[in-house]
Amino acid sequence: MFPYSFKPRLWPTLISIILLACLLWLGNWQVERLEWKLGLIKQIENRAYAEPVTLPATLSNPEDMEYLSVKVTGKFSNDQEMTLYSVGPNGEAGYDLYTPFADQSGKIIIINRGWVPERMKNQQSRPETLESDIVTVAGLLRAPVKKLWYGPENDPDNNNWYYGNLNAMISAQNLTNVFPMFLYAVSMGNNDGFPIAGRTELNIVNNHLDYALTWYGLAIVLVIIYLIAHLKKKEK
Repeated sequence: MFPYSFKPRLWPTLISIILLACLLWLGNWQVERLEWKLGLIKQIENRAYAEPVTLPATLSNPEDMEYLSVKVTGKFSNDQEMTLYSVGPNGEAGYDLYTPFADQSGKIIIINRGWVPERMKNQQSRPETLESDIVTVAGLLRAPVKKLWYGPENDPDNNNWYYGNLNAMISAQNLTNVFPMFLYAVSMGNNDGFPIAGRTELNIVNNHLDYALTWYGLAIVLVIIYLIAHLKKKEK
């Protein structure tokens, strides 16, 4: 015969029911978010791995264009190149090259051509990387980046950039008719391999399953604690 009796108390029971309902709701909500995120990741992968399309004439919603594979034909404005500090292969310090690019319609898009090591920041050290002819560039559209709270400020006067502030870049170079997203080139390297393009990774954070399991786990713990707290050993 079971030596314990279950004697629930009113207020602890009511509070436990409310807490349990909240935990289960949070778990269910994270499951819904998981389904949404998986769908979003699938959409982004379809955009990124599809055949490149021409640059859209207008942009109604940047989120719908993120990681869209596009191609543009035109010329780089090498004298307006901007260098953004970036860590390259093997943790080596260097710079991503952001260069305005005018397509054949006259629209400008700032292209991240790829990464070069710190010693190659100045164009004089790498004339072979400067494209002067009409070229076709394929890449992925990316939205401007917000500054991290702990990161340094951009220094346009000295061409030292630390995050991709599109509006600041447009202002620094007095550009007009600029497409409101960056294009990250897929391949721009010359025979020496610089700049190294194609470093865009589809690292889309998806922690919703972990969160859901956490909330459901807490719900189970709550039930166990509640049962233990209300089990009383029977008197002989």
